Amino acid sequence: MSDIQKGQQITSAFQYIQQVFKECQRLIFKIDNQLAPEWSNLYGNRITKDVSASLQEPERWLPEAIFRVYQSGKEKMVNKCITITFWGDEVEQPIITVGKIIYSDIDKRDHWDLWNIWFSWNDVNEGNKYELDGKVNNFRSEECKYIDEAYIFSLPLISITDDEILMEKIIKPLKEI
Repeated sequence: MSDIQKGQQITSAFQYIQQVFKECQRLIFKIDNQLAPEWSNLYGNRITKDVSASLQEPERWLPEAIFRVYQSGKEKMVNKCITITFWGDEVEQPIITVGKIIYSDIDKRDHWDLWNIWFSWNDVNEGNKYELDGKVNNFRSEECKYIDEAYIFSLPLISITDDEILMEKIIKPLKEI
């Protein structure tokens, strides 16, 4: 393979990543519109954090995941959340994680709570199986004291192929939990 072909492959990879990000933007806008006006997004246009602009941290130049957190005027201690995880140690393919978090201390809430529930924190409900099947897990943790409980599920991102599937597999269950 020539140097020009290798360079073209690198450029194509970045163009593909950019297209994935644009498709995620459209997906999130559709979810925003379906949850409004009862649920509004909490962090405005912010979609990720902990990305680096430092020369010393190239592994953090590209976002590992994006988030969207919604709040309601009716349920002050509850957030509904979406996280799309693109890559990471335990990630074989991009996944969309959806959930409802019930807080005991809303002031300790963090952008990445949903991500941490899925990937990091121990669940005292040992029967839960955190699989990419759309089945809701009822999360409780002794490790995270500021969350009472959460209802959370994930699917492969590529399984959300059209608006009908988005509505049936993501939006409708998110509204119901």
